[in-house]
Amino acid sequence: GFYLSAQEQVKLDNLDGFKEQAGNWQIVGKVTVNRNIDVHHEPTEEDNLKKKRKKKKRNVVEPPKAIESIPGTGILLNINDVEKNDALITTWEHGDLLLELEVLLPKGSNSGIYFQGRYEVQQKDNWRVKEPLGSDMGAFHNNWETDLDKIFRGIPPSSNASKAPGLWQKYKIHFQAPRFNDAGEKISNAKFISVDLNGVRIHSNVELPTYTGGPMEKNEVNKGPLLIQGNHGPVAIRNFKYQLLKES
Repeated sequence: GFYLSAQEQVKLDNLDGFKEQAGNWQIVGKVTVNRNIDVHHEPTEEDNLKKKRKKKKRNVVEPPKAIESIPGTGILLNINDVEKNDALITTWEHGDLLLELEVLLPKGSNSGIYFQGRYEVQQKDNWRVKEPLGSDMGAFHNNWETDLDKIFRGIPPSSNASKAPGLWQKYKIHFQAPRFNDAGEKISNAKFISVDLNGVRIHSNVELPTYTGGPMEKNEVNKGPLLIQGNHGPVAIRNFKYQLLKES
């Protein structure tokens, strides 16, 4: 059986619970999303010409942004660019874990929450996708290994429970760490006992035989930090709570 530690609410009034990062992660009070703007929209030649023309005129109006924030506390926001695109890593480590949080993605954005820094639950704007893939919201992302015993092909969620871009989406996840014997050999795989997205169960008792794509280290361990991906587009997080589970 298990016993629970008290539920910890990650107070998002500072970044003390996380390791140093390049500055793409910040604490804000509110975020607003313009749902018409895709964060992965590539500027065209025409856009560049328009920009040049606008620069010649005075009082240049800033183009609308996909996501904007208001100062304050309570929300963790990633806005990455070419220079600043670090992952956010907790200073604490976990084995078995209950995690609850809300996540918000602008149109076209993509992030991920890595349990123990190694097993990714994908975060992606894929509203209206009929049959989600192993790269969609709530999936366990494939890796790119070629060794047969390290290949992981990804596992899609059982349904697409995601909301429209710019809306807060709630995750409740129960993770069970891999188990090792005294000699350090793995005797059971990492397992997601349950993953609920917006109140819908999208995974039950799913074993991950190895790490997913983009782990912090290519190995498996008893304990590791939570890692939130920061290099694939803006993401906001709030109501971040966790409980460390211990075997009794």
